[in-house]
Amino acid sequence: MQYLFSTRMAGLLACVFLAGKALAVDTTKMWSETDDYVKLEAVNAENAHPVVFSTEQLSNLLQRVFKRVDGKTPQPYYNDDEIKRLSEALLPVFAKAGRGDDVQFVTSYRPGGMFFIPRVLNAGRMFVENGKLNVLVGMCGDSLDMAYYHVTGVKRSINHGSRIKPSANLGCTLLSGNGAVSVNSRPDWISIDIAAALASTPDKTYHPVPGSDPGTTFQPATATTTFQPVTAPVSKPSPTVQATPPAPQAAPQPAPAAAPSSKAEERLTVLKRLKDGGLISDSEYEQKRAAVLKDL
Repeated sequence: MQYLFSTRMAGLLACVFLAGKALAVDTTKMWSETDDYVKLEAVNAENAHPVVFSTEQLSNLLQRVFKRVDGKTPQPYYNDDEIKRLSEALLPVFAKAGRGDDVQFVTSYRPGGMFFIPRVLNAGRMFVENGKLNVLVGMCGDSLDMAYYHVTGVKRSINHGSRIKPSANLGCTLLSGNGAVSVNSRPDWISIDIAAALASTPDKTYHPVPGSDPGTTFQPATATTTFQPVTAPVSKPSPTVQATPPAPQAAPQPAPAAAPSSKAEERLTVLKRLKDGGLISDSEYEQKRAAVLKDL
């Protein structure tokens, strides 16, 4: 009976000890299926920090990071859920970062968004230099440890990447395109011109820098019809029609001389008008009228 009581007490004390140890663990640097973190690391560099971003601006920049895994079709390095969580977490950290600080990040996600698929990790560092956001990664879809729990107190080793040399066995290649450019031809480091990127909306489709990614399957769309310049129709000369010259017109003939009777009528009319107007007397009118009539 005493032995049974002692055994139960020992088990209870062990549980209390483990629980207390679990509570003492710094969970911001441990991994479970829901833990992400962003933190500052002092480095020997002169970054352009602090930087004040908005969550929308950080989301714009993070959407421009694309990767290629095992020679397959390019895909975003971060999924939509990671971008939402990470852009919110980065906001205050960039605002308080010093010139000698890099911003380290870790995010976890389920490939394809399937709840039954184990979560995997993305990890790396960011910093702003010469107006460009640099993203340098050390883990790319790396598998979580199996049976990894807070209660165990075991910490996973996280690789945030290095400025000195690329990470070995990274598992993916960061791609130049959509505003991102490879740095020093390294597969784990890209930079994004912040001002140029924020002037446009990020594209969900990967568009490589020409000649930077020969393995990409993306090809610019080609027109289905070939443009042909419109040629003006050649006009044929119209047959020449000889115009028939107009017939010569007869020279105008002089008007025939007025007949004597017509002149007499005209003179009599004038005399009548003069008489009626009181310009000549009745006797003068009769005298002149008789002379006209005599000439007929």
